[in-house]
Amino acid sequence: MLTNVIGIDNAERWLSRVTVAVALIVIGYGSSVLLRQPVTAWFAASAAIWMALLLICALWNLRGSFTAIAALALATAVVARLFSILRLNPPASITGLTPQDLDLLVATGPGVPGFELLGWLLGALVFVQFILRAARESSRSDAALTFIRVYVGLMFVPHFGSHILGGPFQFNIYTLYFASLGLHLPAAQVALAGSVELITAIGLVLGLFTRPVALLGSVYLLMSMLWGGHFQIGYVWALPEGGYEFGVFWALMVAVFAAIGGGPLSLDNTLRQSDFQNRWPRLRAARLLFL
Repeated sequence: MLTNVIGIDNAERWLSRVTVAVALIVIGYGSSVLLRQPVTAWFAASAAIWMALLLICALWNLRGSFTAIAALALATAVVARLFSILRLNPPASITGLTPQDLDLLVATGPGVPGFELLGWLLGALVFVQFILRAARESSRSDAALTFIRVYVGLMFVPHFGSHILGGPFQFNIYTLYFASLGLHLPAAQVALAGSVELITAIGLVLGLFTRPVALLGSVYLLMSMLWGGHFQIGYVWALPEGGYEFGVFWALMVAVFAAIGGGPLSLDNTLRQSDFQNRWPRLRAARLLFL
């Protein structure tokens, strides 16, 4: 048994170092794109911030913790998403395009060659480290719930990445799309939607204020189905324009964590056990309400 634990420890240390090396390659490749390609200031700022977070999380992961692994997964997903759908030469005009055409423009790239593959490689390394640590430090049920919580949090990454991080081209497309739905102040609605998605992703992935964040995300998904007209289309998602099957499924998955919280492998649990929180009555009250 001791030999198995030592073997897992050695594998984790080796994988964490390889992960740092791959993260540095991702950051170097992304930085070269920012310096050499005609990207907007908006995209450059978003990508630079998240690449800095990616480096911090990769170094933090050397110490080994579930929170570090989750944070690294989030940063990896965001950076990979941003560069995988980057459109360096957007069309001169997007007027007259259907909502489906607009969605394709912001969801399909073409992206920076090879970046999606690098993102999948880095993500696979993070996933293997999660499995190794879960096998050593937690019960199967705790690990399974944590994996589901992180996964549903990462589900929001493509959406806030396009809504508020991708730059003016993507933002304008979503503004037109929201306007086509009859929503008032569509630009503000896009910014609000992206902000909710960002908050939900961070909260679920890290297990931070999990209950209120999960409730926010679940209500948001249901409202998106309502405003998008999916309830009128029918249940099956494969129907033209998309039924409400997919959105309601994810809303219920997220709502589970509004009921059970972040679990033992979360920042909420770390805060509950911290001496600092136990010393302050107001923080104890906040813990009861939010954690």
